[in-house]
Amino acid sequence: MSKTTWHIIINRQTCRSGWNRWKSFLIEHQISFLEYHTFSLEQLHETISSAFKEGARHYLFVGGDGTIHQTGNALMQVAGNQSSDLTIGVLPCGTGNDWVRVLGTAKEVLAKNILEENTVPLHLVKIEWPDGKTRYAFNMVGGALDAAVVYNLRRASFRIPSFILYPFGLIKTLLKPHEWEGTIKSDTVSYSGKILTLQAGFGKYCGGGMYVLPHAKNDSPGLLIMKPKPLLKLLFQFPSIYNGKLIHHKEAITGHFSEISIDHIKTPIPIESDGEFLGYSPVKLTTVFGAMRRIL
Repeated sequence: MSKTTWHIIINRQTCRSGWNRWKSFLIEHQISFLEYHTFSLEQLHETISSAFKEGARHYLFVGGDGTIHQTGNALMQVAGNQSSDLTIGVLPCGTGNDWVRVLGTAKEVLAKNILEENTVPLHLVKIEWPDGKTRYAFNMVGGALDAAVVYNLRRASFRIPSFILYPFGLIKTLLKPHEWEGTIKSDTVSYSGKILTLQAGFGKYCGGGMYVLPHAKNDSPGLLIMKPKPLLKLLFQFPSIYNGKLIHHKEAITGHFSEISIDHIKTPIPIESDGEFLGYSPVKLTTVFGAMRRIL
């Protein structure tokens, strides 16, 4: 068994009483850990920077998809070209856990894998803007309608589960103008025209269980571009967002990628990642294989 001390990053904005259950779990399985409670992004970055400089290379995130995104990006920023030395795991406790839907495991198996340090490479999608700004997607990147929903919900209480909050935001956003025009080019797809929404990444789910990239693979991220369709048809086909059939709609363009460029023709296309609004096009997406390691 490993004697590694794990550095636990707890997002206290989304995980309150839930941490007590995970703490009992760690103690019960005799997993050595140090805990860090963060209440803001500034505190999170300070905590990560300090822990990394002191030699911490093993982290467990307590929270949801937003916690994974923010904490993981802080680690990537601090570690730089040493990021492949990092090992992360997730103890789900947030309002949205789409990353865990694909990469999570049962508690007893999780404890064994932490103790034995059973890990595999973790692949990410790098998001770059022309001004040099960079972020990493741990689950997937969303654009157009998907990002507009996230933007419209950015002031909402994140204590509301995402499987309730996101559909509400989607319906609300669909009642406003929700078409963009742009050019999307990847290794396998080249499209120019009107866009309803787009998703790209290694994850399969977003928005609290919406199964939008069933074709995404561990070694080959998926891409979905959805062309516009009438609102009534959208509402009628709403269940297909959850059953994986969305990619079979006639308006869907699918593929895989290692690089994607996204540019707008008139109105900038909004961009989000892992449920966090990031900005607007133009952006470039690039796969980063083995950026970190993750607990099985």
